[in-house]
Amino acid sequence: MLTRATVESLIPILQRDARRALSMRVPGFPSPYYCSFLLKDVDTFNTWASAGSTGRSQTDRNRTVCCDLRVGSYEYDQVTDGGLRETDDELESSSFHTLPIDDSSFDGLRITLWRLLESKFREALADYNERQASRISTPDPNKGIRSFVRVKRASSRRHSKLDTVDYDRWSKFCKRASLWMSMLPRLSGSWVEFDASQETRIFVSTEGSVTVQSSQVISLSANLHKLTREGSRLEQELVINVGAVKELPDMARFKKLVLEKYEQLMRLSRARKIHAFSGPVLLCPGPAGLLFHEAVGHRLEASRLLSSGEGQTFKDQEGKEILKLPITIRDDPSMHSYRGKKCIGAYTYDDEGVRGRNAVLIEDGILKGFLTTRAAFKKGKHESNGHARTKQHQRPISRMAVTIVEGKKGLSFDRLKARLIQEIKRQKKPFGLIVYETNGGETDTTNYDFQAFSGDIAYATLVYPNGREVCVRGVNFVSTPLQALNNIIALGDTPELDNGYCGAESGLIPISTISPAALLSNLELQGKDEELVTPSILARPKILKRRPRPKQRRKKRA
Repeated sequence: MLTRATVESLIPILQRDARRALSMRVPGFPSPYYCSFLLKDVDTFNTWASAGSTGRSQTDRNRTVCCDLRVGSYEYDQVTDGGLRETDDELESSSFHTLPIDDSSFDGLRITLWRLLESKFREALADYNERQASRISTPDPNKGIRSFVRVKRASSRRHSKLDTVDYDRWSKFCKRASLWMSMLPRLSGSWVEFDASQETRIFVSTEGSVTVQSSQVISLSANLHKLTREGSRLEQELVINVGAVKELPDMARFKKLVLEKYEQLMRLSRARKIHAFSGPVLLCPGPAGLLFHEAVGHRLEASRLLSSGEGQTFKDQEGKEILKLPITIRDDPSMHSYRGKKCIGAYTYDDEGVRGRNAVLIEDGILKGFLTTRAAFKKGKHESNGHARTKQHQRPISRMAVTIVEGKKGLSFDRLKARLIQEIKRQKKPFGLIVYETNGGETDTTNYDFQAFSGDIAYATLVYPNGREVCVRGVNFVSTPLQALNNIIALGDTPELDNGYCGAESGLIPISTISPAALLSNLELQGKDEELVTPSILARPKILKRRPRPKQRRKKRA
């Protein structure tokens, strides 16, 4: 983490170079009107262990910068498609996003920034001319929409004190935990991993904004896998993402959580395999949050409304009902904690220097708004709600941060299950499904392909009309967004926080989702893409139980 003195030394350098950028001129071409730098300095530690042996232990530090140099004017500049397509690593500027980390001299930093500005300016002029030329043959769908909106100057220098992470302690933790896991019977393999990341972000712009923020994400994960007789590789994974060291489990708690995963894995190895299903499904809070994230969240990112290559599912739908139930969905980056646990997706200022605000997206089933950046997505007045985010050097686009799903008259889990059984009987289905855990999901929002999303089911059970539950494997849930949303018939009354990561055009970023369980009258399941593996030819070596070394006693002097 950067010291206060280093931060205060970097800010003037970034400010001077941003102002210098506005002086660049090429006759016959537009001049720069805005420049900002987003510097990210990241310290990371990662260790990985299996069978009581450390397989990786490494620390790293890197410093990157995202430069937003715009030519033309606030009304019309070179940025097209909401910035979604600006991810070309073959551009000349991509060579200058990594900055020196030597703080004894900043000459290398200044040279890199100079080269970055030169290449960014040339690329911006080329993009501006290309946008102008395309008007000859193709109508501009964003004609009359302002490219960039002015904001009030932001000033915030928070030098937060982050937790001290004991690298040696967590390396030993992983070794001990992995040795214990390797002795669990009937496993093909297992591992434990610990990862800690501490980040300092400095933002400056030619509008006079200066913001400094610090954040950290700590992850502890374990993986258990088993090869079935028919060659299917089954696995269960425990992933804990937190924002403070004190939120991590101790060894006793960690073993308890791993044993729960181990028991699920054993049940999966004996479970019935199904290939397809369509019927009532109850999603527990984690999977329900994933559904709302994939089906709704990405489609309410305003940057996608500026791209002609996007499906734009909810364009021009503000004020209209898109959910039959009175469900409210909002995204609030300022929610730094929930029920005593830190939300890793939270922040104070976004990556365009705008304070992150609570954005009400859907209120009682009615579409109210979108996740916005400083790029207007329609004509008229526009104000960013501070959701521009990027991983490193990619252009910031509108992304989720802390997404909250709320409903009225939520039901307990027992009542949701009873309602599920009623729905099974009403539809005369042989069974329904309860999805307890998912490993993640994906969606396609482009108009080139189908508007659909999917969720990778980690653990689920079939529920029969008599209430009996049987573990099942081999399927993932899939649907189209509008169909899935309209099939929600009830929500739970106990929201849960799920900290994770989301990948999109501007990189992999931390997010938080707070959602209750959700009951759907119908959700489709499809078979998992599975590659069979032949069993090992050699028998697995036996793990020797290691005894602790006896403590050496010091002899007393006569």
